Amino acid sequence: SKNCLREVRSSLEMNKPIVLVQEADPTKGGGTMEELREDCPETLQRSIFERHRPHAVWMRAEEFQRVSLKIIAEALLLCTPAYMKKVSLPLCIADEPRIASFDFSKRVTVRVSLANPGAEDLANELANSFAGLTVSTAEAADDATHMLLYLNENSFVSDE
Repeated sequence: SKNCLREVRSSLEMNKPIVLVQEADPTKGGGTMEELREDCPETLQRSIFERHRPHAVWMRAEEFQRVSLKIIAEALLLCTPAYMKKVSLPLCIADEPRIASFDFSKRVTVRVSLANPGAEDLANELANSFAGLTVSTAEAADDATHMLLYLNENSFVSDE
């Protein structure tokens, strides 16, 4: 809308922090980031989408909304004088399940590719947090029940 665009332009001109909240439900106007970027006026696309802004996906399930709310709250708090020297905050929501209360009922082996930068570190972090989870880096991981593909800016750019 014209009003929304006016407010975005004003925020950009005043260097106000912007948190991107992406609606996930297509019936509520949601879409992929690529689709939403295409809908944005070309003159604003770089300023909004290419500045490594905090990004939360808004889903309708309560558990996912909690995660989104924490991402949004953290992004806002990190812009305040009290927290601006920090890179992250250990936020939690009252009555939120703690990671220590989760484990797998059956053995789970996650295969990671050593050619997938960051995947092994993430898988090992998960294995340290969840009982019953093991990590395999073997090329022929026949015992693997899952594969972890860690997506980041380096996932598909290497020649390996």
